[in-house]
Amino acid sequence: MTSCMENPVMPCAMTGACAVLSGFSGLSVVVHGSSGCYYYPRSILRAQLYSTYLLESEIVFGTVDRLREVVSSLEAEGKPVAVVNTCIPALTGEDLANAFEGTNAVFVDSPGFSGNAEAGVKAAYTALDIKTADVSAVNIDGVCGLDLFARGNLHEARRMLSLLGIPVRLSFAADSYSKLKDGAAPFSVSVNPAWDSGVGENLGSLLFLDIKDTMSALEKRFPNADYAALEEEWKKADETMFYYADKYLRKYTPPVAAVAGQGSYCRFASAMLTRYFGSDIAVSLPREEVVDYTEVSEKISAAEPDLILGSTFEASVYDAAFFGITHPDRSRISMSARAVSGVEGGVMFMEGVLNALMDYHKR
Repeated sequence: MTSCMENPVMPCAMTGACAVLSGFSGLSVVVHGSSGCYYYPRSILRAQLYSTYLLESEIVFGTVDRLREVVSSLEAEGKPVAVVNTCIPALTGEDLANAFEGTNAVFVDSPGFSGNAEAGVKAAYTALDIKTADVSAVNIDGVCGLDLFARGNLHEARRMLSLLGIPVRLSFAADSYSKLKDGAAPFSVSVNPAWDSGVGENLGSLLFLDIKDTMSALEKRFPNADYAALEEEWKKADETMFYYADKYLRKYTPPVAAVAGQGSYCRFASAMLTRYFGSDIAVSLPREEVVDYTEVSEKISAAEPDLILGSTFEASVYDAAFFGITHPDRSRISMSARAVSGVEGGVMFMEGVLNALMDYHKR
């Protein structure tokens, strides 16, 4: 156990592992634990999951038989299985490897007490043991079911790589399990480095202010790609964001901001606000470092921000303009594939920030 806290604002390692595994179609994901351990990731991820639904008697006398029963029944349907361990079976010290004799099941030992969601993401990718193949393509990395913008980021990354004429081999974690087993490309670009798989050589991030450096890295590996069109698109987006930010600054002072979320999004948001508004980033709260709600509340209240970028937890702390950039965001119903990565994602982020600020001033 690495740490313990009373009011965490980040899901546990078990949920992070489920977020990765459930992103690969054709893979049956089993939560080995109680009904509560199943329903929590099921409600957050809105993905198909299975569970052993352990009872008290099974905890006392052993869970291997129950786990073997569930795994065997799912494999009989013709799909490979991944099992995610939870706190209670982990604490009892059972040798769960025996449950998988004669099967091809993947076992991810990431009980909740082993860390936050990032730890579970890493454990899942380690257990999947993804190999690379000698192909002229890239992987799209950093897609995760816990990211509010996962679908939009994936769509934008595919659009940009298509514009460049660079083939996509795999998307982590939003692809088919059968393709995964065929091997990944030797290179990856990330839509959100906080959730990266670590597979292949990382050529950079597609977050707006990182795009130029990433294109330079891509050009060394794919010299025949068409970079001019994307460079022009980036330039026009940059000019548009400066234009609308300047219109805002003619009437209002640069917003004092509090930023919370995965470290990559915190850095992205802070850099965007500094570039286009000249903002003072009063407090930055990366989820990898600060996840206790009491500490989060104290730091935001002390900063007295005009703008909060984060989750509903941060929004409830202080009366300010709010734009959700991390789970959970209960301020709005969101069904569309919104992005914050890529060229369009950068524009969408600035649009969201400006509208949140304008709505707050109207109030």
